[in-house]
Amino acid sequence: MKKNLLLASLISCALISCSSDDSSDNLSDVAKYIKTFDVVNTETGSNRTMTVNYDTSGRVRNVTDGVESSTMVYNDNNQLTTVTGDSEPFSMSELYQAPYDGYEFGEVLNYDSKGNPIKLRLFSRDYDGVIEEEFVSEITYDSQTNPFLHTLNKAGILDVLDNIDLNFSAVPTSQELIAAKMLLPVSNPKKIVVKTLSGRVTNEMVANYVYNSQGYPTSATFTSTDEYGTSVASATYTYQE
Repeated sequence: MKKNLLLASLISCALISCSSDDSSDNLSDVAKYIKTFDVVNTETGSNRTMTVNYDTSGRVRNVTDGVESSTMVYNDNNQLTTVTGDSEPFSMSELYQAPYDGYEFGEVLNYDSKGNPIKLRLFSRDYDGVIEEEFVSEITYDSQTNPFLHTLNKAGILDVLDNIDLNFSAVPTSQELIAAKMLLPVSNPKKIVVKTLSGRVTNEMVANYVYNSQGYPTSATFTSTDEYGTSVASATYTYQE
């Protein structure tokens, strides 16, 4: 996994006028907490399991894939104060097989009425760091809530994101933190399309979920298509009892 830009920057610095609403205000009434999230590439058979461990107070203690992990440390007021480790388990590209890794995030162009980012500006750069092409990503959602939101809340991450001031005249804020706050969805993404400005589709991810009676996914299939072909990954979700 990549270096932990999201979680480390959350602590070191502490989903603009069009920024999304505070995510903690959009939590569903039914709280379920992720225990394991297992993704299998159906072509190669390779798999990765993200396991979330909780302490006796119900807070997220650590998140691990069996090789790397991130550990949360809290103060006496149950506020997240430190994250250690080198993994990035809560990134969009990890959780939703989103086709973002090959692009640089620019900005959110539009949100829907729930506060979900639905249109993004992305860039690609050459080896000298010069922007060579601009892209637009469009995201659509199921009506169900993002199944990771309550888990992020248990980890104290939503509180940190909610306290970020995106007013650029204020104290400068980490770009990774800004991106994390702007990109965090309230609902469950079901389709992500990346296009050139001329409208040519370069990447696409389509998710199909099986939900339980409480509106949380128990399994999913992610189909990703790019210039090299199509790949399919299957996922299973389990929740803390």
